[in-house]
Amino acid sequence: MRAASTRLRPRPRLLLLAAAATGAAAVAARLMRAARPARTTWFAVTVQADPSELSGPSRPDALARLAERHEVRVIRAPGGRGSEIAVRAADGRTREEVRALKQLLETGEVLVVEGQPEGRRTALGGVARPMFRQLTRRGPR
Repeated sequence: MRAASTRLRPRPRLLLLAAAATGAAAVAARLMRAARPARTTWFAVTVQADPSELSGPSRPDALARLAERHEVRVIRAPGGRGSEIAVRAADGRTREEVRALKQLLETGEVLVVEGQPEGRRTALGGVARPMFRQLTRRGPR
């Protein structure tokens, strides 16, 4: 009976080796996750304009200013619907600029809504105002 009990005893070296292998595998998995490139998103709008009008030295000034600060691509829109202007990793302010650029290219002017001219906010409107501001800064996800 003594011989059987010695065979079932855990071996410390084997346990240490298993723990080291598990730790090494966890570290390797974490490094692999960190090495992956970050996902970037593009914000795109379709504009009723030919891509040749939006590229090169004849492109609109607003598009040139946008391209100075962000990575911008202009390609032909699917189905022959004009051009697609896309901006990489756009925040809320950049999205507003792209929408304003779309209005300028299509209508020749940018429509601006001024603040509320008169009146008071309701209690619910006052509570929801900070959340609305935060959503408009980030933009929809």
